[in-house]
Amino acid sequence: MSSEKMIVRRLPPIDSPTNMKKEITPRITDRYEGLTGPKYKIGSVNAHYNLPPPKVLKPFIDTNAGTLDTWPAHASGQAVSQTSVGLSRSKELVIVDEEAQGKPQLIPKPKFLEMLESFLKKELRSLGVTAVEPNELRLQAHREVFEYLVEDFKTYKPILSAIKNEYEMMIAYQSEQIRQLEPLKQMLVTVSEQCDQKIVQIREEEKQEMTDLKKENQRLYTRIEEMKNQEVSLQTQVERLQEELAAEYLKYRDECDARKLLVSDINDLRYQQEDFLMGKQQQSEEKDEDDPVMLKIALKQAREDEKEATARLNEMTANYGDVIPRRDYEALENQTKNLNEKYSTSLGDFDKLKAEHDALLDVHKQVVEQRDQFYIECETLRRTATPRPEWEKAGDHVTGGLARWQEISEGKTSNELVDLLIEEVQGAGDSASGAEYFDGQGVDENVPKYLRFEGQVRNRRLGKRDTALLIRDIWREKASHDAEKTDGKREKMDDFMYIYLQRRFALEQMIIEWGYNLLDSCERFAEADPNIGLFYKVLVGKGDEAIFHRDLRNMAKLLKHLTQADADKGNTGTLTKEDFKIALQQYYPEKDEEKINKLIEQAEIELEAKDEEVLEYRNMFMEDDEGNMGEFLTEVKKQGKDAKLEYVEEIKEHFGEATELSVEELRKAISTVDPTIDATSLDNYISWVFEIEKEKLSQETPAPVNVNVVKQRLRDGNIFRVGAKAT
Repeated sequence: MSSEKMIVRRLPPIDSPTNMKKEITPRITDRYEGLTGPKYKIGSVNAHYNLPPPKVLKPFIDTNAGTLDTWPAHASGQAVSQTSVGLSRSKELVIVDEEAQGKPQLIPKPKFLEMLESFLKKELRSLGVTAVEPNELRLQAHREVFEYLVEDFKTYKPILSAIKNEYEMMIAYQSEQIRQLEPLKQMLVTVSEQCDQKIVQIREEEKQEMTDLKKENQRLYTRIEEMKNQEVSLQTQVERLQEELAAEYLKYRDECDARKLLVSDINDLRYQQEDFLMGKQQQSEEKDEDDPVMLKIALKQAREDEKEATARLNEMTANYGDVIPRRDYEALENQTKNLNEKYSTSLGDFDKLKAEHDALLDVHKQVVEQRDQFYIECETLRRTATPRPEWEKAGDHVTGGLARWQEISEGKTSNELVDLLIEEVQGAGDSASGAEYFDGQGVDENVPKYLRFEGQVRNRRLGKRDTALLIRDIWREKASHDAEKTDGKREKMDDFMYIYLQRRFALEQMIIEWGYNLLDSCERFAEADPNIGLFYKVLVGKGDEAIFHRDLRNMAKLLKHLTQADADKGNTGTLTKEDFKIALQQYYPEKDEEKINKLIEQAEIELEAKDEEVLEYRNMFMEDDEGNMGEFLTEVKKQGKDAKLEYVEEIKEHFGEATELSVEELRKAISTVDPTIDATSLDNYISWVFEIEKEKLSQETPAPVNVNVVKQRLRDGNIFRVGAKAT
């Protein structure tokens, strides 16, 4: 007996198709129910495929006892099924109707193979995936058939299991790769959209310029056509003048030839006369007496010649009496050409002067209207104005007396004087509850050096103006001090405060006294003045000093950008409102139209240029002696602060319900909100929030921090969006 006939299989007798269907149908529902649910992921790393119980394939049959399958001897006399399952070139089992294809019937297959093919065919039909195409359900059905095959062939089970594991491992790896590449695909789509938006914005910016260039090109084309027409006209005039000149020259040649002929005739007559006289003389010498007849004939001939010569001379005089020389004609022609050019220039100058005169008349008319309007407003205000209060009386109720009040109130408006009086009253009432002395904080090392003192310190009751002036001087001195350092790091503000006070006051008592008074005044005016509030937070270690320097850099860059825009327009020191708006849109591409219009509105209010077309932009980048800025820069800082708070709120949304945050959680939240942030800025933010030096982040991991502390540190730090906001 051949090896093919000795295959032993534990094959049960095949039940009726009805019983087979009753058992398999519910199992199909159990196996494939929820394939796409969260607990079952086909192709994932954690997927595990268990072999279904043998009863699924062989219901109600004892699978422990084996039977002898003598194939193909068992198939004698049996009918061959017309429908079989074949293996395609893609190594997949495909249902093939051999009778429909006209193939002859072959020797039947082994029973186990027929059962597997029948089971696979029913599975594919039950799942509705008979079409040969990539599908997870088809893969699962083939996987189960392969599991039956592996379990049945004990001898080949190791190698078949190894092959199956390799395929499963490769499928899982490919699925993981696809899952990892999905975020990159989304990021690529986002970057593509951002690039498209930038291209559209650049096209919008260039659209107006292209329109202007087209208009200029059309104007130049029109000018060229006019000049061509003028050239044709001038060429026609030149040709006509050349023809006239040729005719005149021909006449001149004719007259010249006629004159030469006349001169020749005159000379001939003269010569004939001389010859005749010489002949007469010779004849008289030969004869003793002249012949009267010959003399009479000669006289008659001479008179005829003289009459003819006189007639020709009169004719020449009549014909050429008005003819001028050619050099005189050319001189007159050049003079006429110069006069025509001067006339054209004068006519152009007259048109320009007339246009300027009309413009001046319009300006004069507008000025007269504005004057009348201002006069009416002045009269209205004069009638409705109330008497000015006697502000000198406030000097009796302000700390420092009348002299100090006159000093701090000089040059201020009524509204500013009211605010100043309120601040002085509030400052005097809030200053240590009116106490004359401060209590020292001790000499412990935790106390800042400029506050280390035991005992009582005199309360000077510093006002807001004095505090602002002192803070401004401290910022200036600290910038110089930090610039002199070689390590590039900034000195802490509480440490520099002692250095600054030590430079200004030699006595230790004065250093301590001014330190306590400055700290007290900063506490009182922190809410009223944002500059004092920022300095106070930096001084006590709650605020980031980089915020102050960032604002200064941003203002300097904005002024430089506006100056460059002015230089492109002629460096006049002013910008039109349209150019000013374009410059702001170029410098702040992330701001919408409403915010840009708000900045322009504040600039018009500050410069009092509501009805003017140009803005003197440099006047907006000035501050008073207290460090206060105008409406424009105040609005710039306000919008920057609002953008920062919006950025912080987006970060806070990723904290969830956590009560404490670690470094990695905060890093993940910031990277999610700002995907394009660089590593340096991210490390700066984390080192500020967790109060650790940036160099130590890679060496040690800080302990988690309370989420409320993290939120407060984010609001008080130099935290700003680095990349563009996702749309």
